[in-house]
Amino acid sequence: MKSFSASYIAMVVVQIAYGGSNIIMKLALQKGLNPIVFVVYRHLIAILVLSPFAYIFERKSRPSLSFRMAMKIFLLSSMGTTVHLNLYYIGLEYTSPTVASALSNVIPSLTTLIANCSWV
Repeated sequence: MKSFSASYIAMVVVQIAYGGSNIIMKLALQKGLNPIVFVVYRHLIAILVLSPFAYIFERKSRPSLSFRMAMKIFLLSSMGTTVHLNLYYIGLEYTSPTVASALSNVIPSLTTLIANCSWV
């Protein structure tokens, strides 16, 4: 029997952490946390945690931040991640963490299905 590599263990740990975060978020929503406020907190914490790493590792290869580039980043982050997370957590208020975890794992297959059927 082959031994597990670190990548398999990392995938299992990520899925367990993701499921645990869904359970914790469901409990927080039941206690009255507004999903929009949580998304704002999540983005602020991500900025605080990831900004130093981005500055250290990407400072020599990053493009200049023009107004046009800043607007593109703003629009893409607003329309992509923010809308997705708001809808995800609002949906989590009405269903169980099990359904939320299962549906989030279905997204890649639905994306592939939509991409393959788009020519029809």
